[in-house]
Amino acid sequence: MKMKTMTLLIVSTSMAITIAGATLAEDEQEPVLHIEVDCIKATAANYVNVETDIWLPVHQELVNQGKQNSWALYWVQYGDRSKCDYYAVTGYRGEQQLNGERSFSEAFAAVHPGDNFSAAMARTLASRERVATELWVMIDSTAIKPHRFAAVNRMFAKDPDVYERMESRVFKPGHQALLDGGYRSGWAMYALVTPLGTSVPYNYSTVDFSNRLDPVPMADAMLTANEDRDLEEMQALLQLRQNFSSETWLLITATAPADEGN
Repeated sequence: MKMKTMTLLIVSTSMAITIAGATLAEDEQEPVLHIEVDCIKATAANYVNVETDIWLPVHQELVNQGKQNSWALYWVQYGDRSKCDYYAVTGYRGEQQLNGERSFSEAFAAVHPGDNFSAAMARTLASRERVATELWVMIDSTAIKPHRFAAVNRMFAKDPDVYERMESRVFKPGHQALLDGGYRSGWAMYALVTPLGTSVPYNYSTVDFSNRLDPVPMADAMLTANEDRDLEEMQALLQLRQNFSSETWLLITATAPADEGN
């Protein structure tokens, strides 16, 4: 749940910061997607109910109003849950959404008429701790279809320009082949907008979306999509990034697109 107006944005849908590829994407295509990712530690057994009963309708109202692009709640199914066992991901498309004002109290009143906003806030604060928040911008992606799982890989790249070209030109076609073959629901690459600094050990993430956790023919897909390269050459390209962590998130709930949520 997001209670303050954000002047920056992360997950979804766009970003006004100088990151290689971001400005070009907004100029030539649809507005850039920024996503705001909240790391959440549940402190009560009813935490998920708080999100689904109280805040999912509020976020859906904000999506319907055009004030945010999306909202989703994920549980860390595989990975370290000591710091975050849930992630709330809010998407914003374009600068207007990213920097716009959002009144949660007004949206709450619209979807929970007669209910007490302060009481809902107290129930929420008793159910979870929001440990940290990050803002990301989408650099590239395939189409992203409905999914159950998101495999989130955080990494560090010393040379952003070279790394982004490698992902977009070499590895994205392989992920597209997996999507076309029905093995995946999509793939995306994000750059971290904030926070940054020497204390943050990663600056990029890639996300593999899927409906199953079965093994996929990754090597075959990459070779099929890159006929002019061999597997050894592509393995060498992976040295352009250092993998920091990998987690698999299970989608708990999410808003519908604005045209479906009205």
